[in-house]
Amino acid sequence: MIENYTKEVLNARKFSKQKIETEYPKIFEILGFMDKYFASLINRFENVSGMGEIDNYKLALIVSFIRTQLIISEHILNSELIEVTVLERKQIELVARLSEIDKKTSNKESIQRLKGKTPNIGNGNVSDNLRSMYGMFSEIAHSSKTEPFALLAEKPDIDTIGYSVLPEYCSKNTIVALNNHIQIFFDFVIYMLGFQKEFMEDYVDSNDMELINNLLESGKLSGLTVFDRF
Repeated sequence: MIENYTKEVLNARKFSKQKIETEYPKIFEILGFMDKYFASLINRFENVSGMGEIDNYKLALIVSFIRTQLIISEHILNSELIEVTVLERKQIELVARLSEIDKKTSNKESIQRLKGKTPNIGNGNVSDNLRSMYGMFSEIAHSSKTEPFALLAEKPDIDTIGYSVLPEYCSKNTIVALNNHIQIFFDFVIYMLGFQKEFMEDYVDSNDMELINNLLESGKLSGLTVFDRF
């Protein structure tokens, strides 16, 4: 019997974070490095002004990515995994749109044709890793299949299936979500290295690369497969 739903949800989220910290103690350090990277971006762009339409559009997309990425981190720690996949789908589209804008401007084409259209995930606009995620995330976002509802902590009984109204920690699903989250982060970092070199005359990537290298060293000890390629 649930008497105070909000209290029960908060307790379940607290338990989820405790389980993650116990099973994967490096996770909070990794998320901390990601947070430091975003903080450095925010500080770097703090006094930027006088941009045109295209740069303003890209800056808005970058800010949206940063804000959403921090929300995703919190949702993963809270075991809110349906919400995670929906937001990660949005992040993939955002990276694709940044790529589309760059292709249009390099070809001296107007970006007006992009407005009102869903970003194109194909045509080399995102990495193969992100493109492979996108189809599954779309199925979850559109509720087009029943299988993803297992992320709601499916509880099969003899003749029935129940779903938890509280977030419940699942080690397997949480690790998949973290791997996806970090992969999307890396794709964004790669884009931002090029963007900053083009956008800021005095930009040098040494501080960013040092931070990313520290993240990678921590990641290699984390047990997350996303770091296996490094």
